[in-house]
Amino acid sequence: MNNQEKWTQLHGNSKHQPIYPHDIYIKCVFKNFKKESKILDLGCGAGRHVKFLAENNYITYGCDYSHSGVKHTKELLNQYNLKAQVELANVNELPYENEFFDGILCWGVLYYNNKEVIEKAACEIYRVLKQDGKAFVLTRNLNDYRYKHGVKNNDKYSITIQENNPKRSAYAENGMNMYFFDKEEVKRVFSMFNNIEINTLEIYHENNNICDSDYVILLEK
Repeated sequence: MNNQEKWTQLHGNSKHQPIYPHDIYIKCVFKNFKKESKILDLGCGAGRHVKFLAENNYITYGCDYSHSGVKHTKELLNQYNLKAQVELANVNELPYENEFFDGILCWGVLYYNNKEVIEKAACEIYRVLKQDGKAFVLTRNLNDYRYKHGVKNNDKYSITIQENNPKRSAYAENGMNMYFFDKEEVKRVFSMFNNIEINTLEIYHENNNICDSDYVILLEK
């Protein structure tokens, strides 16, 4: 089962349909985008961030490669009588015109793809973002425990998740191929942007023995 098939399966399970938006996501949106900005939630999953954008008066778009994720997002919008355009799409082939969005948020999505798809996704984010627009990308870095405990593949940044403890969040990702970043790789992949800001977000578990380590990346066109 590939990553896309796995996520289609997971998004059909209520356990993998989070309700509340990520607090850093909220801060990124409110700090950087005025109301009625046109914003894309790229890789919207089960729809929590699409719902947040729509209920806060942003012109909201969402897309995901998971049929079940798109279905649940639309159901969530209908449940709360909210409006957004949501469709099935891959990160490396976006169905939008050039310079269409004021902002793009891609939250915990890119690392489920291989290097070639990620490179094309970076070009697509740049293409559909307006001049002077901003994109926020959350992705995992080499300090993440999944990287340290996973099975290394041929590429330095690519590993297969190996987690047999059902109490850990990575258990649902067991067997998935995942792409991790260091700062040099972030700068290489997103080199077309005028400005790149990289900040680390870490959460520790089990008496600081397990670390979820991410980069929150700001990209300005």
